[in-house]
Formats: sequence, C-alpha cells, structure tokens
Amino acid sequence: MYSDSRRGVLKKCIAAGSLGLSSGCLGTLSGNGGTVQFGALLPLSGALAPLGQHGKRMVEQAVSDVNAAGGIGGTDVEVTTLDTEASAEIAVEQYRTLVDRGVIGFVGGLVSDASLALAPEAANDEIMEVSPASTAPQLSTAGQANGRKYFGRTVPSDGTQAVVMAKAVDDSLYIDADSVALLSIDNSFGAGLADAQREALDAEIVADVRYDPASESFGDTIGDVFQNDPDAVSFTSVSGQERGILDAYSQSEYDVPWVLSAGMFGGDLPSYYDGFYSASLSSARTQAYFELVRRLPDIDQPRAYSVNAYDALFLMACAAEQAGEASGPAIAETIQSVSGGSGHTVSVGDFGRVRSLTDAGRAVNYQGASGGVDLTANLEPLSSYLIERVNNGSVESLELLQSRFFESGGNQ
Repeated sequence: MYSDSRRGVLKKCIAAGSLGLSSGCLGTLSGNGGTVQFGALLPLSGALAPLGQHGKRMVEQAVSDVNAAGGIGGTDVEVTTLDTEASAEIAVEQYRTLVDRGVIGFVGGLVSDASLALAPEAANDEIMEVSPASTAPQLSTAGQANGRKYFGRTVPSDGTQAVVMAKAVDDSLYIDADSVALLSIDNSFGAGLADAQREALDAEIVADVRYDPASESFGDTIGDVFQNDPDAVSFTSVSGQERGILDAYSQSEYDVPWVLSAGMFGGDLPSYYDGFYSASLSSARTQAYFELVRRLPDIDQPRAYSVNAYDALFLMACAAEQAGEASGPAIAETIQSVSGGSGHTVSVGDFGRVRSLTDAGRAVNYQGASGGVDLTANLEPLSSYLIERVNNGSVESLELLQSRFFESGGNQ
C-alpha cells in the first residue's frame, strides 16, 4: 500500500533546500569576558517542565565535559539556561537576555513555535541556535542570513515523521485503514505535521481537527474526530499534553487504532493504549547513550529529546574548536562538517580527543547520544524511526526505518 506518490513526497521532504556550508579554520579563537558563553532556552515550568529540566541537565553535562578537557581552545565554557514556559513570546524575551550575556550559540527552543520565533532573531544577530526537539518542516529553511544557516536541530524534520505515521495507517502490515482522522495539537508543530501527513497518506482523510491541551473538557473534540467514522486516528501531540484528550477517548464509545507522534510511549501506559501505534524516533541505545546516562546518576530514565540537548551543545563546541574561533558564524560554517563525513569518530565526553585531533589538523565526526546526528545541508539529521505498538501494556518494536529508507524514497 506504499504508493509511488508517497515516494515522491519523501524525496521532496529530504531535498536539500538550504545553503552549502564549508568548514575550515576561521582565525584566532576568542571568547567573551574570559569565558565562552552559551545559552539554553527550555521550558523549566509548566506542562513541559519534565522535558525541559532533563534537557537542562544534559546541557550542563555537555558543558562539564567540555571544560573537563580544557574548554574551547583552552577557554572555559559557561551556560545560562532560561525558562521559556513553552511560550514563543517568552522565549524571544529570554533570548534578549542571552544576547546581553554575549552568547555565541544556544540550545533551544524545545517547541516548534518557539524555534520559529527565535530563528530569524538568532540569524540576524549571527548567533547559532540548535534545537533538540523542534520538528516543524518550516524550520528546514529557517534562520538564514549572510550566506549561512544559523538554525540547526538534532532531531529530524516532521516531513519524515509524517511518512512513518502514514505507513502505520496505510500499510497492510499494520492498520490498513481506508479512512483516517487527523487530530493535532493547535500550534505550529501540529499544523506542520498535519500538512505533511496530508501529502503522505493514501487513506482518505475524513476529519482534520485541532485541540487545545488546556481545555477543561475534550468530549466535543472527540465527537468531531469521529463524526465520519474513521478507521483510525493519527494523533499529533507532545509528551505531557496528550493525556486529557486520550482519557476522553477512553471514556467514549469509540474503538479504533491510533497512531501517535513521537515521544508519547513513556512511563506507565494506560490499559486503553493497547493496540496503539507510534512513529518513534529510533533510540538505538548506543554505547554513547549509556555513557551519558552513566554520567547522570540523578536521572534514571532520560525524558524524550533530552539526550538531543546534550548533542546540540556538544556539536556547537566541537564546531567552534575545529573552526578555531568561538563565534556564531564560525559554528554555522563548521557544524555540518563535525557532525558527519569521513573524520575521526568522537562521542560523548570525548572533547579532549576533539582538541587533540584539531591540533593535529584532523577532521572529527561526532557520534551522539541520540544517534549518528549526521546533519544535512539543512542542518538536520535524517534519523531512523521505529514503528512501535503497545501490546498487553508493553511497547513492541515492529519495524525499523533507517535513513536510507527516506533517502531512497521509501525503499529499505
């Protein structure tokens, strides 16, 4: 049921649409006030606080690992983490505080609305922004100025996630639905993923509904979703903002399979999740992942996207070290080359090796806690995805779709 039309969509999703970046030594390394300043803009309060707090700890660990190896070019790194409350407006206000502190780059935003608001600001100021979680397709070309791209991310675009969700809905191996209802959180992330799914799905879309997670009740929303009797529901939300709508579904008379966007199969799963599918970012649990978890004994199970925050800060530090200059433009020029290619492999905590290789004139290839993190020209990875399903309270992996699946237009 995997159509030729969807293969065409895949190719459009991954087509390079931004500037080619070059790397190289850009001059003498310089900091600000005796230290190299970075920032992080994350939700530290509100519904997304658990994700933001774990992201904060990961960023702090990355800074600690960089400084344990002598810092960037021998200069210590400092990080200022500020609370965005998952609000785009507050994120922009807090960003101005980071500018006043002289940051050369920052980790954030978490939600796509915040990153969409921050990207033009950062590009205008020539400050590098790397998001650990914002997946809106619009961000693939965001943050360009003066021949460089100042927005990157350590998660893939929703253009690929939409294809995986559509495969779970359409494929005869899974739901094999003739009709589907789209239900999406009412923000840029939800709208972007819904748009991408409309391009990718073969099933007839019989409803396209937005919801506000702060609503007092969701009965009417569930009624809108099921008004035309869909065979399945494709649900876009984020961890911490999904339970209200799903609890309302569990109390209704409807019973169809759901496909959830990434990040919502964590913790204790309610019994009504049985039979639910997810397009989950593949977490191969590599040696780098376990090495990072070992360094953080206070975190038993990292929240979704938190290890991506470590990779975001560490990649920026690697880029500045390789470039020989602690500045936003230097990071923007070099971050793609240190994320992949034929350089010597470095990983979590290996900043001393990054410095040694740089001193020897060698290239590096960072293999992160979240995976390979090989950035495309759009400064985003083509990550692997898992189609997962809940079975008797446990999450089972059904199919791994690796980056070559997306590169080839839907062929493994």
